[in-house]
Amino acid sequence: MLKRNLTIVVTALLLIVAVSVEAQSDSGLIVNSTPPGANVLLEGDAVVSGVTPVSFRYTLIGKYRLTLKMSGYEDYHTNIVLDPARQMQMDVSLSRKTGAKAAVRSMFLPGWGQQYTEQRSKGFTFSLLFAGAVAAYFVADHNFDIKNERFSRRLTEYDDAVDRGVGMEELEIRLRDLNEAQEDAFDAEDVRRISIGTVAGVWAINVLDALLFSPKERATVSIEGLAISPKADSQGIGITLSRAF
Repeated sequence: MLKRNLTIVVTALLLIVAVSVEAQSDSGLIVNSTPPGANVLLEGDAVVSGVTPVSFRYTLIGKYRLTLKMSGYEDYHTNIVLDPARQMQMDVSLSRKTGAKAAVRSMFLPGWGQQYTEQRSKGFTFSLLFAGAVAAYFVADHNFDIKNERFSRRLTEYDDAVDRGVGMEELEIRLRDLNEAQEDAFDAEDVRRISIGTVAGVWAINVLDALLFSPKERATVSIEGLAISPKADSQGIGITLSRAF
């Protein structure tokens, strides 16, 4: 009798364990990504991480923030609600970072496109160069205003001297001062134009660099089967045309 009772108790315990294991196998979170190999971070009451494809079998319940990151691809973020009584599966297709996306960012803020494509040192360099070029322009513009105002003042003084009929010696002095002021104003204007060209040049090179030298994927435009993609290597910069038949 005792043996029979023990057998019943053991059987009941085994059934409970089996049901518990089956329930656990049908709960949790499975995360897949295309391409695989993305870093996964799950943040909520607990913080867990892994690399896709990954299965979290922990007892997780409530709201969580799911983040997938992979070099060369856009970060993926979403909010999910986990129920320990059921299993959830997330299949995420990651979007690749492209030179076109980087170029658009660099149009608005030089260096941003390089930062976006994980070329942080290059991005910082372009940001610094652009900021320096803009600062140089403001200095050159201010200097031109000063020199141009001095030229205008010398011109007014010369015209007044002519109207007053001053002597030739004083008129020659006025004319010499006027010519010097005019030359200084022209030089200052040349420097200002160079500074404007420098700003435009740094901006343009920054955009082209983001477009052509993205380490992940270059921009490609397709028009009715004709693919147009930029090409950049040690021999120069060009465009590659291809057509599907």
